[in-house]
This record gives sequence, C-alpha cells and structure tokens, in this order.
Amino acid sequence: MAIWPSALLRIDDIARDTVAVHFRKPEDFRFQPGQTVSLTLPSDAPDAPVLRHTFSLVSAPHENELCIATRVRATPFKQALARLQPGAELRFSGPYGKLTPPAATDRPLVLIAGGIGITPCISMLRDAAHRGSDRPFLLLYSNRTREQAAFLDELRELARRNPRLRLLATLTGPEDGGWDGLRGRIDAALLRQALQGLDAPLCYVTGTPAMVETIRALLAAAGVPDDAVLDEGFHGY
Repeated sequence: MAIWPSALLRIDDIARDTVAVHFRKPEDFRFQPGQTVSLTLPSDAPDAPVLRHTFSLVSAPHENELCIATRVRATPFKQALARLQPGAELRFSGPYGKLTPPAATDRPLVLIAGGIGITPCISMLRDAAHRGSDRPFLLLYSNRTREQAAFLDELRELARRNPRLRLLATLTGPEDGGWDGLRGRIDAALLRQALQGLDAPLCYVTGTPAMVETIRALLAAAGVPDDAVLDEGFHGY
C-alpha cells in the first residue's frame, strides 16, 4: 500500500474531548466513503517509537482536504497529535476497509453508530448528499451526553435537506433538560420500530467492540441476515 505525504492544516474542537484533524489531501489520493487510513506522526528523534493509528475518514471523496476525528485520550499518540502545529509533516497509508456503500444496489442503508463510531457514517452521508443519491438512509446515533455527540448539528442539517435520510439520535446518560431526542440505549424495541417499512436493508454497525457485538445480536433477533450486516469495532478511541 502506498505511503502518502501530507501536512497538518488545523485541529478543531468538535465535541467534549473530541477533535477533528484536518490534513492535506495528496492530489492523486482516491478513496471510497467509509474507508480508513493509517496515520503516522512525525518522530522527535530517530530512535523514538513510531506513533501510528488507524482512523476512519470523515471527509467525503469530493472534498479538497482529508479529516479524521478522535476522542482526546492520555495515550502517546493522542498527546503527540494534540501538540502538533499547522504545517507539521504527516504521512499516511491507505485507503483500507470495505465498509463502503455498494454502488450496484439501492437497498436501504441502516447506519448504527455509537460515539466516535459516527465518523465513517459522516463520510457516507456527505457523499450521498453531494451526489444527490436516492438511496434511503436510516441513522441511529447513540451518545452518553449531548456534549459528546460529534457532528450532531451537521447530521440534523443533512436530514433536514434530504427526505431520504431519517435520523434517530439517542442519549444514554443523565437527563438533560435541553434534549429533544430519544433516550436510552439502542435496544430490540427501537430497532424493530426503526426497521419497519425498510425492504432488505443493509446494516452497518460502528462503535466499541462490545456495542457492535450487542447490536449484531439484536439485528439477528430482528430477522436481519448475517450477510446483510457489516461492522467496524473502534478500539482505543
């Protein structure tokens, strides 16, 4: 797989303890929505450990820069990333992954995301909006609190402009008087209600490994065939 040179453009705070990292897109780099890259940070010394992490791209293929999003954690990679200044040299490999909407069918696509697992979904939905896709999308998006719900305002705007996109956002944490969405975890009852009327949907599940395992079991119980479910577990986010 090719190694691509790049440079940091900016780092934006987008939610509680969550940042979006924007970096230069090489001219010949091509990818599909939902794919990942392996990002390597510059080393302080020749014998320093290599700092590398795999991220889903938030960017859609038509956009002029690349972007990933991540929770800020006390790990060597995340702390080194937070210290970088615009212009810092980066490199990445990729793209990787098959969590991409199939072009050969217009079957409804059900995206089920927990926390920062929303990142590949953003790429898919931006791409669909850009292309004027007629594919029906259903997004179930779960967070503990509103402050942790990255990209929620953008998702609401995408749903407002696209009648083919249905957004169901839920919070699992303490009561928030300003929240007008759903409450509680994504469970069997919510899935059954959300899937009603969808003909042979494809389901993509992204979140922590435990969340992915739970949702896969719920989808199986709801009658969704195993070959209609793809998943991506987010480790260490």
